[in-house]
Amino acid sequence: MSFKIVRNDITKVCADAIVNTANPMPLVGSGTDAAVYEAAGREKLLAARKEIGVIERGQSAWTPAFNLKKHGVKYIIHTIGVFYRDGSHGEKDILRSCYRTALELVAELGCKSVALPLLASGNYRFPKDIALQIAVEEISRFLLEHEIDVFLVVYDAESYKISEKLFDDVEDFLFDNLDGYEGEEPAREDFSDAHVTVTGAPASAVRLFDESELRRPIKASSAVSFEPQSDDKKEITPIDVDAFIRISKDRLNFQNTLMQLIADRKLDNASVYKKACIDKKFFSKIISNKDYVPKKHTVMALGLALELPLAEYEAFLASAGYAFMPSSKFDMIVKFCVINQIYNLIRVDVILYDHGEKCFAPS
Repeated sequence: MSFKIVRNDITKVCADAIVNTANPMPLVGSGTDAAVYEAAGREKLLAARKEIGVIERGQSAWTPAFNLKKHGVKYIIHTIGVFYRDGSHGEKDILRSCYRTALELVAELGCKSVALPLLASGNYRFPKDIALQIAVEEISRFLLEHEIDVFLVVYDAESYKISEKLFDDVEDFLFDNLDGYEGEEPAREDFSDAHVTVTGAPASAVRLFDESELRRPIKASSAVSFEPQSDDKKEITPIDVDAFIRISKDRLNFQNTLMQLIADRKLDNASVYKKACIDKKFFSKIISNKDYVPKKHTVMALGLALELPLAEYEAFLASAGYAFMPSSKFDMIVKFCVINQIYNLIRVDVILYDHGEKCFAPS
């Protein structure tokens, strides 16, 4: 189970099914619809489509993929969208139904993967931010219940920003917070009120030990030595060092921190690993091996799935030995998302993709 953004022509994507915004009548439309007919074999696909007849708006139907089988495609899902007028004529509900009925068919057909465009954002003129919000919500709901790979297909990465408003907001944030960022300076008069002021996590949240556990400071010299605060000098033994390491490690054990956060929020393991786009077997490895520390991207994904506020998110990273790096564009984008309570991993991946960064979902 995963969600991935791919730059490609949808007729060339290798997936069990592809979704096409079609004409409600058995006719060949324009744009993507015409491209699908040409790639699948116009006459054969049109004949199959005529057997189905009229499809109501918001509904979906399937045909064989015909010539697209050479790319591994088995089915074409034809879903019927609606023109966006002003948002008050049921357009959003119809678009939601397009996703639901199309994805339900994918599951019924036993598919393991599906590729779909950002529906209705082209000829049907849905504002991209509204189309994206609906897509994210419906795909997320579907992935919580099905083990199917979903590909959002973007044709032109240069001219097609999936989320234009979020792109501009993130650019402003990166200009203020990313070390050495060379983006264009935002056009605003007052920088002080533009964004939430970011501070680090409280010291108590990330400290590895209590001050009382330090018996003496370390004094730098040509040879490292340990000086007690009193006149009675005492050497630190290897046993003291081992005990210190063990105490520190046990206190900030990542697995204990993760499980405690899940329990505090009254969540179940399945909802957390699914929201983080992590499979059950890998999650089991994470929580069952106290000496295992997953990669930073995995810890970040779990923190988003837990919907942690900034201070708790930073403490969670610290429990695995990680932190936000001011020089990392990826880290700063994730930090922006945490500050703005954007926790849905699909939505975060869209923002990362728009800024040319590697997404959480594996490529």
